[in-house]
Amino acid sequence: MSNPFHLSFVVPELRLSEEFYVNFLGCKKGRDTGKWIDIIFFGHQLTLHQETETMKAQSIDHFGVILEKAEWLSIIQKVEVDTLPFVLPPNEKTNDDNSESGKFIINDPAGNLIEFKFYKKSPLIIVS
Repeated sequence: MSNPFHLSFVVPELRLSEEFYVNFLGCKKGRDTGKWIDIIFFGHQLTLHQETETMKAQSIDHFGVILEKAEWLSIIQKVEVDTLPFVLPPNEKTNDDNSESGKFIINDPAGNLIEFKFYKKSPLIIVS
């Protein structure tokens, strides 16, 4: 991936969020100051900050990642085994060009919506 994104947000319980992203989703942990941590989210960087008196947690409408179908299915299995509720249950469809795609949405412990997608043919358009 040549241009990973960075997303920073405040969470009410830093260690609970770390547990979710690292142990549940299998993301890698980067820097950790005790007040904030970096999470390598499928090649991108999330910086999670512990809520304080002056910096309150606010949930994000949603963000997500596009995965290979096998990894997408693997995360569905983890969600089902841990009986986490789906905000949007997994759904797959055949598109007009006969390609497949799918998506589902779950919440992280801070209430942020995370959307997971796959596409058999990449919909990404490279603009130069």
